[in-house]
Amino acid sequence: MKFDFQPLEKQVLDDLAIHGRVYLVGGIVRDMLLFKRVDYHDVDVEIYDIEPHDLETLLSKYGHVNTIGKAFGIYKLDVLPHFDFALPRIEKKNGNSHKDFDVVVDQHLDLKQACLRRDFTVNALMYDYQTGKLIDFFHGVEDLDRHVLRMVNKETFQEDPLRVLRLAQFISRLEFGVDLQTKAVCIDMVQKGMLKHLSKERIFEEYNKLLMAPIPSLGIVFLSDIGALFEPLQDLKKCHQRLDFHPEGNVMNHVLLVIDLASLCKEKTSWPLAFMWGCLLHDIGKPSVTTPEGRAPGHHESGVRVFREYFGSFFNNKKMKKYIETIIYYHMHLMNIMRSKNQDYAFYKLLKGIEGIMPVDDLVYISKCDKLGRLANRPETIEQLDGFIEEKVSRLGKQVLKPVITGQVLLELGFQEGKDFKELLDWTYDLQMRGHSYESIVQLLKGRKNGR
Repeated sequence: MKFDFQPLEKQVLDDLAIHGRVYLVGGIVRDMLLFKRVDYHDVDVEIYDIEPHDLETLLSKYGHVNTIGKAFGIYKLDVLPHFDFALPRIEKKNGNSHKDFDVVVDQHLDLKQACLRRDFTVNALMYDYQTGKLIDFFHGVEDLDRHVLRMVNKETFQEDPLRVLRLAQFISRLEFGVDLQTKAVCIDMVQKGMLKHLSKERIFEEYNKLLMAPIPSLGIVFLSDIGALFEPLQDLKKCHQRLDFHPEGNVMNHVLLVIDLASLCKEKTSWPLAFMWGCLLHDIGKPSVTTPEGRAPGHHESGVRVFREYFGSFFNNKKMKKYIETIIYYHMHLMNIMRSKNQDYAFYKLLKGIEGIMPVDDLVYISKCDKLGRLANRPETIEQLDGFIEEKVSRLGKQVLKPVITGQVLLELGFQEGKDFKELLDWTYDLQMRGHSYESIVQLLKGRKNGR
């Protein structure tokens, strides 16, 4: 196992190794063993036998040392922003939150004792920087070979409820299975309500990692199996669909297919993470409107209501929230427009509805994922959609129409500014989208003004 550090990175590590024992820990070791390469975006370094003050002094030779995490024995160096330099520590639970720990930093801590606080065996591996020796106290290499995620220690694992969500995102990222005892502990933690103490920010972070993983459905299935999913998503398992349209069965089965397809094209969209959230939540309105026959009329509108009610305070980013709402509301529109009579008008209305929120290409991707995310695969429909979009864009473009009737035009025609002004502008813009020319709209305005 050979790591390829940049000159400055190696210089800092070599200097630390002169004064103490230096180990690479966690993901960088796991990924090197698993993939034979790493991208060095997240390097955890654990240093033994160096006093905290001496570690800070050593690091400060190379740049500014951020000591915000000093109470936890963690130091950051501005010139190596992807590195965490940490002293070994023991953590003792003192409350319900994942933050409620008493931390004792001990630079002389026994290696195995230090590794006990790790979550999974594959993350408890250590690489001795000086000797190149791999240290594996809990059979993490064996679990890597078996593609299994297993907790290091039952007692320490269940002290942190966030680890349940971390497990889910690792399942999707690494495409690993879960040890049965570990899964049983997670179920127990969920049933005890331990996840209720997690902050929405940390939940959001773990879901983000899950959704940006290669196969997001794996983590979602795990969370569903242990009863840890958001309630509107958990309800999708009980919502049936018409089997002639959705032979895959319930709505959850459909969503799982959709998000895995979305994962393949997310990087082509304007906002990959928001796109993945939109795909995950696009059908959350179905349970509240589905008929006994399995139809779901207006589920796009009910989906927006459910989203606002349940997730209103979950997304701090207002633009992301609006993007997701837009996917939920418009995810069927392109397919519906393709079948409608007045296609140009409907397409212009769609462009107006998504203006400033997302490009129409993003809706094309969710439309395709939605259509293909069922076991009734109809590629001819996708070809038809491609042809439809190509024709519409070649004639009408991808941008909203610039209004030909402005407030100034209304004033020049003798209309008085007031509460009816916006209604008039909306009316004339609608006429423009329906294909009326400037001259035609002006005549209609004159007639309206004269009471005709």
